[in-house]
Amino acid sequence: GPTCLFKALDLGIALGSAAKTASLLNVDNRIMYRVGTAALKLNLLPEATAIMGIPISAKGKNIYFDRR
Repeated sequence: GPTCLFKALDLGIALGSAAKTASLLNVDNRIMYRVGTAALKLNLLPEATAIMGIPISAKGKNIYFDRR
């Protein structure tokens, strides 16, 4: 059936907690909606109805996100 709103809210809370924990450990990260959209279109997780991505980097700056 359709994705329950509460499941989406729980996913958002879990993503925020994961990003915060990574930040506390000095791991650069971002929550990216488009990564999840690409994964859905590529059918990487066929059973999933919602996918989000969190690219992480242990370097000084995240190689997946640059504001130059």
